[in-house]
Amino acid sequence: MDSARIYQNCQNRLLQLAATLDADQLGTVVPACPAWTVEQVYAHLAGLAADVVSGDVTPPAGDDVTARQVADRAGLDFDTVTAQWRDSAPALLDLLATQQRRRYSLPALDVWHHENDIRGALGLDVQTEDADQLADFPLGGLAKGWPAEAPSVRVLATDTGQEWNLGTGADLTLSGTAHELARAVTGRRSLKQILAMDWAGGDPAPVAPFLPTLPAPEADLAV
Repeated sequence: MDSARIYQNCQNRLLQLAATLDADQLGTVVPACPAWTVEQVYAHLAGLAADVVSGDVTPPAGDDVTARQVADRAGLDFDTVTAQWRDSAPALLDLLATQQRRRYSLPALDVWHHENDIRGALGLDVQTEDADQLADFPLGGLAKGWPAEAPSVRVLATDTGQEWNLGTGADLTLSGTAHELARAVTGRRSLKQILAMDWAGGDPAPVAPFLPTLPAPEADLAV
């Protein structure tokens, strides 16, 4: 995954969006996140960048760490938070470009999904750039570690032509756009929504719980 480029493009778009947001929009709750507002999602992004650059956090960050990142910035005005995020970016981008370990792609995964989380909360159109890479990262991981007891799944991205084989054979087939697949397997679709996707070959209920690489939300998410 081209982590540095993806991260930089997402950050640029989010900082441009930040300059247009009013108080009501900043206070909008983001359903995909743990009851965070839009402003708090930016605080998390600024905090994660600073923590990774300083070496205080090696990705991934647990819920206690992300909660601390938000709490640490609760008393700061929004412009200060976005300035902190901007200031951490050059060193973080260097890490993302030079570190070979898979875990150093996680900040790019995080910011891409949070950009869509924010856009969804604000009623904006989805951002699909690099969805092919954001689908391949988790699905490639699932393909390498698919549970032996689970039925096999052939996953097809209808817009990019990508294909992943989860397990041996193809008991079931799951089709969707790269964006929808990326969201589904990264904790942005409820199990109900995953079951309602385009399946063929049988009942997806036995495999649906194995697909999310982050906990699936209880409530449906629109974007």
